Formats: sequence, C-alpha cells, structure tokens
Amino acid sequence: MKLSRFRAPRYYIILIFLCLVVLFSGLRVFARYELITYDFRLKLRPPLPAMPEIVLIEIADDTLHNLGRWPLPRDFHASLLQVLTEFGARIIVFDILFSESSLHDESFAQAIEQAGNVYLPEAFSIPEGAPATYGPLVSRAVLGPIVPQLEKKAAGIGHLNVLVDADGEIRRLPLFIQYQDRRVANVGFLAACRWLGLDPAKAEFRGDSVIVESSLRLPVCANTAFLVNYPDTWQRSFKHVSYFDILKAYYDLKNGKPPQFDLKSLKGKACFIGLTATGTSDLRAMPLDTIYPMLGLQASVFNSVVRQRFIRDVGVWLNILIAILIFSASLFISLKKDPFKAALAGLIMAGAFFTLSTALFIRLGIWTDLFFPLALILATYIGVMAYKFIGEVHQRQLLEKELDIARAIQQSFLPKDVQAFQGLSIAAYMQPAKFVAGDFYDIVVLDDHRLGVLIGDVAGKGISASLIMAQTISFFRIFSRQYARAGEVLSRLNAELFGRFPGRFVTALYMILDARMKTVSVASAAQSPLLVYKEDENRVIEAELNTNVPLGIMEGIDYPEVQRFIAHGDMLAVFSDGVFEARNDEGQEYGLQRLKGLMAQSQVSKTDASLALERIKKDLSQFSRLCPQHDDITIIVITA
Repeated sequence: MKLSRFRAPRYYIILIFLCLVVLFSGLRVFARYELITYDFRLKLRPPLPAMPEIVLIEIADDTLHNLGRWPLPRDFHASLLQVLTEFGARIIVFDILFSESSLHDESFAQAIEQAGNVYLPEAFSIPEGAPATYGPLVSRAVLGPIVPQLEKKAAGIGHLNVLVDADGEIRRLPLFIQYQDRRVANVGFLAACRWLGLDPAKAEFRGDSVIVESSLRLPVCANTAFLVNYPDTWQRSFKHVSYFDILKAYYDLKNGKPPQFDLKSLKGKACFIGLTATGTSDLRAMPLDTIYPMLGLQASVFNSVVRQRFIRDVGVWLNILIAILIFSASLFISLKKDPFKAALAGLIMAGAFFTLSTALFIRLGIWTDLFFPLALILATYIGVMAYKFIGEVHQRQLLEKELDIARAIQQSFLPKDVQAFQGLSIAAYMQPAKFVAGDFYDIVVLDDHRLGVLIGDVAGKGISASLIMAQTISFFRIFSRQYARAGEVLSRLNAELFGRFPGRFVTALYMILDARMKTVSVASAAQSPLLVYKEDENRVIEAELNTNVPLGIMEGIDYPEVQRFIAHGDMLAVFSDGVFEARNDEGQEYGLQRLKGLMAQSQVSKTDASLALERIKKDLSQFSRLCPQHDDITIIVITA
C-alpha cells in the first residue's frame, strides 16, 4: 500500500502531461513554429527538377515600359496568343483576371478560340474559419469573374485562390472550390490534368487524397488544401521569357530582321502568362523567397502534378502518435538515467529524429511535425529533472529530520552536568563535521575522589560512525565501573568491539583523575596526544603515552597506562585530530605547536576550564573561518 500511494502521484502527473501532449499536438498549438521547420527543410532540400516544357511569360517592368501601363490593352494578349498558337504552344495559362469588359475583347476572344488551349482564371471569396471537410472548399461569392465573352471561348476555367498561413506565406491552395453547383479546380492543376489527358471534373475525394480517374492521386488536407511543391526560388526554377520579347521577336521576324528570341522554342510548351512587375499586388511570400510572383505558384502546381512529386502532410493523428512516442521515450530515458546520461541520450534522440524527419521530407516529401517533438524532448527532460529535484529536496528534508533526531540521540549520550569535581574545573566541546559525529567523549564520576574521562574517534563519519560511537559509550559506562585501571577498561572495550564492525575501528584515550592523590592515569588506543600545561615550569608538554593499536582491530591487546602527577594550576587538554588538522584557506594545518602556544598563553584562565576552552575555540575559528570543516572537532580541558 505504501508503494502504491507513493507512486500514484507520479502516474497521475504522467497521465496529465500525456493528455497535454495530445491536446497541444491535436490543436496545433505550435503550428507557426512547425511552419518554420517546414521552410527550413524545404531550403535544405536540393532543388527539384523543373519541367523543361514550362515557360513563364512575364509581364515585367520592361514590358510595361515598352507597351504602356497596366492593365495592357487586350489586343496585345490577342497578338501574343496568335504567336504562341502559330509556333505550337501546347497549353496556355493566364494568371490574370479578366473581370471587366474592354474595347478589344472581341479580338482577344477570337484568339482564345483559335488557340483552343487557353485556360483562364477566376477568383472566389473564401470565408475565414471555414469548417474543415473532406470535400472542396465552399465559397458563397465570386470576387473576380471572367468576362462572359472570354469565358465561352476558353478551353477551361480554373481558380487562382491561395491559402495564406499565419506568417503570411503561401504554402498551400485549395485544389477545388465549390461555388453553388460548380466545382472549380485550381487553374494550374486543371492545366496539368489536361496535359496528362485527365478530366478533373471526375475527381473523387477520399479522406486525405484526391483521385482523378484512378490514375492520379494527390495528397491533400482538409478542404482539399494542397501543399505547393516549389521546385526552387523564382530565378532558379523555370524558364523565364519576357512578354515584350516574344512580341518583338515576332515583329522582327515578320519584317525580315533576325529575332532576339527563338520563337520555335515555344513549340510543345506549357506557357504561363502573368504579371511580375515590381510593386504589383501579385507578389507574395513563400518558403524559398520573400517576394515571389504567383505566376510561379501556378507553374509549380503544374510541375508537381505532372511529375507527381508531392509533399504529404501526415496529418493530425499521426503527428499525435509521433508526439506520444517521443514523449514516452524521453520520459523513460529521463526517469531511468542520471541527468548527464539522460541529457546525452536526449540529444542523440533529438538528432536522430531530426535526421529521420528531414530525410523523409527530402527523399519522400513526407512532412511531419519537427518543432513540437524536439521541444517535447527538452521539456520532458527538464520536467523530469525538476520532478527528481523536488523529490530529492523532499527526501533531503526527511533525512535532515531523521538526522536531527539522530543528533539529539547522540547528544543524549554525552555528559552534560560535570563542570567541576573535587577542585577540578572541566569543560568539553564537540562539533560534528556533519549532522552526527564519529567523535565522542564521556565523563563519569567513579567515586568520591576519582573521575573518568574518555575521548574517542570512530573511523569514518555519518550515521554508521555515530551508531558505533553510541555502542562504544554504552560499553564504556559498564566497564568503567567494573575495572579500576584505565588500561583494563580499554582492553575490555577492544574485546567487545573486535569482530562487530568489520573494516571499522575506534581510537580512544581514557584517563582517570584522582583528586585525592593528585594523579592522572592515562591509557591510549592510538588516540591523539595529551597536552599538559605545568604552571611551575610555565610550559606545555606532550605526555609520553604508550599508544597502542585502535580498538576493534586485533584481539587480546593489552593497553598499558601512564601515570602523572598534577598540581594546582596545571591544565590538561585532549583533542580529536579534527582540531590540529583543521586548515586555513592557504592549506596550512592548525597544528600541535599552535595549540601548545595557545595553552601557555591561556593561563589568564588557569582556574576556569571553560574560559580556556572558549579561547581555543575562538582561535581555531579565526584560523579556519574561510574553509569548511572536514572532520569532527572535540576538545576537553581540565584545570586543577
């Protein structure tokens, strides 16, 4: 039950984020950024081969300079059609709206009829936020109709509407628009079908495809939105010819002059005629160019359909599935690996997905979301690391509470009330390097004139050391009352500790002070030295002890003891190695010599051990104030 209660919140969080992944992907929250990655992949792709049969006949600046202002008189269009017809153009597509009557409509209509292969466009009003359907986009109004006189003579009528994405670029268009009882195909698509000998009126709509006479399948999105597969930039894609140059070449040919343009090159061509002059309204932005004439868009549609080179949007559901798989893989890696390995694996996964997605786009024209999956990898990693961090903080808080309890328990093992005994002044201090210490000390009253003082250090730090410390003190309190000699007490402690904690040992120093005999008996188990200040000699000496191996390492060890006399005004001090091994910011150790010098100076407090102890603590703190404490510190001072 405890395990399930602990894990339940994690599962709820994962389920919530999984729902968010589906929601964000399904609602196309990052659609604008996906368009950026679409453009990026389109630019990485090598240029598509453009049909050599496609010729763009531009009404550019030179044409308007030589023939007059826009719109050009329609007798020029009639003349152009006569030239194209005479020299064998196979299909002629106008990317120009002829919505109003003019003086030369009759001659233009005759030229259209004579050519028999001219396709004219019209424009429809497309409502914003039109409901998504699997059929044609529905329009309720015609914005740019065709003059009836011209419409009757055209080989076909198509629309030139486009769909503008949120960033203002043209990436797609509706293949069909339904207006009343008419279903109007895009003019470039219409011309391509006729080039292939197909009738777009026989198109069928099947989900994400438009099928024409069972031989042509085009991938589409809702409302027959078709991704325009631009071969390249405006200047580098199709063959460009000036409208004026064609008329002038024909004029020169008729007047016996060598033409600058070979009109025979128009034979069998698909000619797209449109306005490309600077500053005109027919220039829009597309993924490969910021200024791109829509004449090139119709030619790109024609090229894509005839060559059957399409870009396929995999659609919402497959993108959702990809997002779920990416999220699941990222989540698994981030939860199972440490932060560095998870970050590395995330980078590898992101690189692999980027490479695969780009390769599918370049090689097969398959467009999948890229920004959201990559962002999902990063967001999942950050989210899991934040979750782990919060969990670690929570665990640390629990651990700190447990360590506080352990510290309180450890403190309860230390003596609190022994500050004076039969004329002796006693002061003790212990500061763990961590929450709990491996250092320990104890002061026990053995009888009315004898006092036992123990100081020790368990190898290692932390909880395990504190537990060994607690057991050592427990044994000491028993043996200190059973055995009168300091060496015997240490021998009994060694016997009890041997074999209990493999690989661990305890250093200790035990001294028995006899206030009646004015003596101190000391036995050492590899513990740091005993420093004695002799008032009559005004110097600090290091007591010569018969140190022996630490407790718990070898069985059957005897610990001999040394006895010294103490007089009024003498001071005894014992320390753990955390005192004299303390370092400053220059890496220097505090050292025994500094301790000896400080004890010699501290005789202003010769009758009060607590004042002497405070002076030692203050000096030690000033020495190592810029450096962290690396070991437990224990100090016991006794003045006679």
